[in-house]
Amino acid sequence: MTLDPRQRKRASAAQPIVFPSRQETVAAALRLDILRGRASAGSRLDIDEIAARHGVSRTPVRDALKQLEGEGLVQVLPYRGVEVTRLSGEDLRELFSIRIALERLAVARAAANVSLAELEGLRKILRRMDRARGRDQSWTTLNTSFHDAVHAASRSPRLIEMIRVQRTNVDRYVRAGAADLGTEAQQQEHWALLESLAARDAAAAQSVIERHLTRTAETLVRLAGA
Repeated sequence: MTLDPRQRKRASAAQPIVFPSRQETVAAALRLDILRGRASAGSRLDIDEIAARHGVSRTPVRDALKQLEGEGLVQVLPYRGVEVTRLSGEDLRELFSIRIALERLAVARAAANVSLAELEGLRKILRRMDRARGRDQSWTTLNTSFHDAVHAASRSPRLIEMIRVQRTNVDRYVRAGAADLGTEAQQQEHWALLESLAARDAAAAQSVIERHLTRTAETLVRLAGA
């Protein structure tokens, strides 16, 4: 049955509006501060200052920090408070080894499940990335969109969430090392990944994503001085 415009409007109005909780709002703000480098690795986070800044009690701040601790972005130190995590070269190697295993599974599933519409969407993103080279922020944002779209094609929400956690923890280092990572090799690998998905070639897609992430990990470990 097709709804007329008035019926669609009433149906839309009937949908409840879900607002983020105080914990989610605080966690999102702190996460962004960490990823953008406004809260640098090793810096202390003051619960009272955060609570005052967001106009909330200490409880949602503590809950938000527990959430970020689970994502590996902060660590709670006994008698010393909360600190933004500092990743060593060995930490980066371990996180990327986990992420490679997860993403190999994701791209294999994406090769089996990706739709023609999704493939065209990925092509559009990559064309925009080709045009955005030299504009770091625009290219980085599109890069995130491309990988998100590949993950979505896997039709595996639990797997996608596991990848998100691993990626969130290293994104601040990826952004800081953007100049060293460059865009040319990354973009070639993105197009190769898309071609593998379009061909439904899971093994080729796995090879590309492993090469892609391994090169990123090696660059970041070198920058970390390990």
